[in-house]
Amino acid sequence: MGNRIPDELVEKVRQSVDIVDVVSEYVPLKKQGRNYFGLCPFHGESTPSFSVSPEKQIFHCFGCGAGGNSFSFLMQLEGINFQEAVQQLAEKTNIDLPIDQTDIVQNPQSTEQAVMYEAHEFVKKYYHHLLVNTEEGKKAFDYLQSRGITKEEIKQFEIGVALNSWDAVTKVLQKRGYPMSIMEKAGLVARSEKDGSYYDRFRDRIIFPIHNHQGKIVAFSGRIMGEGSPKYLNSPESTIFHKGKLFYHFYQAKNAIRKKNRAVLMEGFADVIAAYQAGVTEAIATMGTALTEDQAKILKHTTEQVILCYDSDNAGINATEKAANVLQKEGFTIKVATLPDGLDPDEYVRKFGVDNFQSAIIDASVSLMSFKMQYHRKGKNFQDETVKFQYINEMLQEIKKLPQLIEQDYYVNALAKEFSISADALRSELQQFQNQNQNQSSNKNVQRNYDRKNDYSTSTLLPAHLKAEQILLAHMLNSNEVTEKVQIQYKGLFYNQEHSEIIIHLYAYYEDGNEPNISKFMNYLPSKRLQDVVARIVNVPVAPDLTDQELKHYLDALNNYDKQQQIKEKEVDLKKAEREGDFVKAATILQQITQLRSSMKYVK
Repeated sequence: MGNRIPDELVEKVRQSVDIVDVVSEYVPLKKQGRNYFGLCPFHGESTPSFSVSPEKQIFHCFGCGAGGNSFSFLMQLEGINFQEAVQQLAEKTNIDLPIDQTDIVQNPQSTEQAVMYEAHEFVKKYYHHLLVNTEEGKKAFDYLQSRGITKEEIKQFEIGVALNSWDAVTKVLQKRGYPMSIMEKAGLVARSEKDGSYYDRFRDRIIFPIHNHQGKIVAFSGRIMGEGSPKYLNSPESTIFHKGKLFYHFYQAKNAIRKKNRAVLMEGFADVIAAYQAGVTEAIATMGTALTEDQAKILKHTTEQVILCYDSDNAGINATEKAANVLQKEGFTIKVATLPDGLDPDEYVRKFGVDNFQSAIIDASVSLMSFKMQYHRKGKNFQDETVKFQYINEMLQEIKKLPQLIEQDYYVNALAKEFSISADALRSELQQFQNQNQNQSSNKNVQRNYDRKNDYSTSTLLPAHLKAEQILLAHMLNSNEVTEKVQIQYKGLFYNQEHSEIIIHLYAYYEDGNEPNISKFMNYLPSKRLQDVVARIVNVPVAPDLTDQELKHYLDALNNYDKQQQIKEKEVDLKKAEREGDFVKAATILQQITQLRSSMKYVK
């Protein structure tokens, strides 16, 4: 199985979790019949096609074809390996797993990353201790309190301080035996080009720990106290820290995000803390950079709605538009919380108080389209007709991006009313914009449709032999008895390469004494590709039992296809014999072809 966790423990972990609970931590699910459905976390979609079966303990997306069990779900979603997925679920169920030292020796990168995680956790505690328990940290502690951050919030967000020292952390890490070369890769220390000595990366700064989405500390961000540049200094990227794939406070906020089905996206760490003070516990922030597509995809696993709450200056407004464009591509419902001119969320809370922020700012957020209409009209002289028509065209370009026709119609009417223009004329203009987009994408759609027609996995009109393979496999996955009958009565492998690979693993699975269990069998498959195929096949509608007559029917379809392939080969030989004038050989081949055709069974 390619892992060093004993099989019996893997099975114990698998049985101890419910895949519905596992998936629900990432995807909002609704029960429909026997299964649960939600939006697929592996591809963008607006209509739920992602199915989770509590009975079979597997998931399957009817849109992109992804499928598997609880382990493979975590592996695909979080980019971890099988052993890490087992360990993650084992921790949730309090199952102790043995540490395999041979795996550590053979996988030094895994060891290095483990050291990085451990060192970050230690340094986080060290920075926090300096802030709350030492005289050296009192200046930073007083500074935070002057900004309205209480001792409880310092503890909640694990805030710390880096002393104004060149090597305080370096010495502590060396004393603890951490390898300095790994600490440099982790971004905890830096190395002098002059003499090769190591020194602290963060000095005289407030320290904000950064968790990954599984809750491990992977980096720090240091904020200067008072004026200076850079305002924030982040850890460099490493094998455990990729700032374009993480949100600040996401790990702590994800339950609140799921519960409220929205995330409030901000620019700064102090903004998130201020929002938390005001009861906006679903607040998160980017890592000092523009929102990335990776971040948007990760967020889509948890919620479908985002409220953008950026600074109210020009830079913040531009950042809001850029973030909205990224979120629109992923199909989010987007709202914008607007602040008074010149204020950021942290400043607003300190000026107007925590009680006012949620009601006056967050709950009063407007639709993205309303925000754009307000933003783009600022400073424009609509007495100038050129400016006015340019603005109308800009708004029509934005309206065409709206997914629902009723939304488009609403804003077209609003524009028409505001500027005393015929709504029909605006609709005609909008239609022209949309036609241009359709023409640009037509070639892509033609190719996509061609690909679908030639993809057996998505076609409902399968050739008889492929349909037979699918139905037989569906029954074999649920029955050892059917598998034995197929193995005895059909000596060859299936023609579809993936199907043939699956039955080889299925034969071995049953020979090991296992009972039919789709979720458990997934662990025997060596690739995500095969897991996806199995997840699709078990969703093929079949009768509960396969009769001997039905079995014969499907085996006849496979045998007929075998003979069709033999006939094609012999027809090539026949033409060759006729060209060479060997009519005796040609007559023999023709007789063989006739016999093959007469032996083929009639299959509906």
